[in-house]
Amino acid sequence: MIGRILFIVILSCISAASARFQSPSPTPPPNPETHRWLDIDTFSLSTRYRFIENANGQTNSNSQQWQFMLHGRFKFDAKGRYSVVASLATGNSLNGGWNNTGWGTGDLQTNLFPKQLYFDARPVKQLEVQIGGIGVNNGEGTEISGYDNDTYITGERVIVRASKNVYFDEISVTSAFIGDASHPSVFRRLKHLDRSNYHQVLLRKQINKRIGFSADYTFESGIDTLRQAVRTKLPETRILDSLLYEDYERIDPQAGYGFVLTGEKKVTSKFTLTGGVAKISHVMFNSDRFPRGERLYLIAAYKLSREFTISPVIIRAVGPLSTPTTPQTRFEIIGSLNVLEMMHHARIY
Repeated sequence: MIGRILFIVILSCISAASARFQSPSPTPPPNPETHRWLDIDTFSLSTRYRFIENANGQTNSNSQQWQFMLHGRFKFDAKGRYSVVASLATGNSLNGGWNNTGWGTGDLQTNLFPKQLYFDARPVKQLEVQIGGIGVNNGEGTEISGYDNDTYITGERVIVRASKNVYFDEISVTSAFIGDASHPSVFRRLKHLDRSNYHQVLLRKQINKRIGFSADYTFESGIDTLRQAVRTKLPETRILDSLLYEDYERIDPQAGYGFVLTGEKKVTSKFTLTGGVAKISHVMFNSDRFPRGERLYLIAAYKLSREFTISPVIIRAVGPLSTPTTPQTRFEIIGSLNVLEMMHHARIY
């Protein structure tokens, strides 16, 4: 019952937002007294229809889902050098971000979980230290060949941003624990702070206004992986605004590689197209949209108003698949309401 009520609330908010087609006016300045203590960077409600068909022609999923995301920080000082960062979200697994409404495939899911909770210290501009339940760092790459955006790890990270003294804009070193995929709550995972089965060293550089890249070495539970990503802006081509190439090489065990080539074009001020081709050769904690196999994909995003965006998604496997039950065709249509933007506009926050 709770899930259905929340889903109806989401649809009501979406209907109200989508009724506004006028050009957005400038967002009013935030409340400075509130921002002294609290910074919210994400607050959204979303719903999606999802259809997945396997290689054998059977329907894997045909359902309506809902998503809640809230992420922010409590600041101990006015400049935000020392803070506690936390998030609250749907999703009943480590790399899951959606709950079932009970309409279609899957039972009703109503749980919300604290999925990140960590202490963040920036004593100087060039240094940042994170300790606790922290998100993964994909660099310039995405969750397709890297780690799912919903995945987080339990441990420590040190980030150095001193491009004047070293070549790279960012040097990130992480030691953490990843696992317990069925326990998404951070309070079930903080006990692993004294364990470590995940290590990453990541380098990032913006070469010029057009080109940026990142490269990292990751060790995860005995698996050694190298990842690289290069993002290039191409506005003069008029066909694409940007092109992103990312790949990974698993060194040991089960050596192999995968890659993703993504193009993006802002067709109008409200309409953006993103699409490309992906090859994933291993089972990983990457996006569940892209299991093993080769796939073509296209994502459209249309901003109906300042607060509301609708996004159809189509992903189609090409070539042979590992098993008959591997997803072959995936279609989604997502409606997302930016609650934070609504709060800005209403001068609530």
